[in-house]
Amino acid sequence: SSGINAEYGGSRKVWCCYATSLACQSKMETVRDLLTKALKSLPKHKHVRTISHFAQLEYRLGDPAKGSTMFENVLTSYPGRLDLWSVYLDKTIALADNEQTRLLLDRVVGLKLPAKKMKFFFKRYVDFELSQGDKERAERVRELARNYIETSDL
Repeated sequence: SSGINAEYGGSRKVWCCYATSLACQSKMETVRDLLTKALKSLPKHKHVRTISHFAQLEYRLGDPAKGSTMFENVLTSYPGRLDLWSVYLDKTIALADNEQTRLLLDRVVGLKLPAKKMKFFFKRYVDFELSQGDKERAERVRELARNYIETSDL
């Protein structure tokens, strides 16, 4: 990685490609060390997307719990980043961890977001419950959505 710093240190894509290559070789400890180096080299505005990429690598090829922690830490600082919520939800759904998925969906529909974005997440929540075959829970989510519409200043 010392070669990366010299010539390509400011390129998020280079760091992410290198990390992906290492992860595919089952070198996750090296990938974790690489994130620290990447964040020192990259400008701040590239940090969130870089951390998101490394978190997704954890989900796919490493330790999903570490990936979850990475998303949680970023979302603490950037709760309005719906792209991060969406990726985090996708990864959690892919693990088939229904309770964790419901906790995440409950949190995201509890945020103060613009109506259009709320509609997207309520729809995801209903679709998730229907995919689980739980019509009662889907109806509960629809009720939450109706309450949101009635109590918000749209």
